[in-house]
Amino acid sequence: MGHDLAELTTGLASRINNLAVLETGPNSRTLLELQDRLAELAMLAIVKDLNAERADYQACINGLNEAIDYIGNADKKIDDVPKAIQLTVKAADLIENVIRQV
Repeated sequence: MGHDLAELTTGLASRINNLAVLETGPNSRTLLELQDRLAELAMLAIVKDLNAERADYQACINGLNEAIDYIGNADKKIDDVPKAIQLTVKAADLIENVIRQV
């Protein structure tokens, strides 16, 4: 089951939304688009029968944790928003890869 993946994806989506509120301009729009993408991926992870023992699933978990660790609680501005975006895009791409293979 993909419940761990869905839970972490939802958590990252929430942090990205919080970060978007603190930003302005293109970064804010990009973050909001990522939040939408992550929300959709979380729903797909819930309904798909994902194998948590696969290496690509574990890569997703690692990518999500890396992005979450970098962003933190997103309760304040961070210095390098482009890096947060980059880590989040990487995590979303990993998730899409796992979901596509089911």
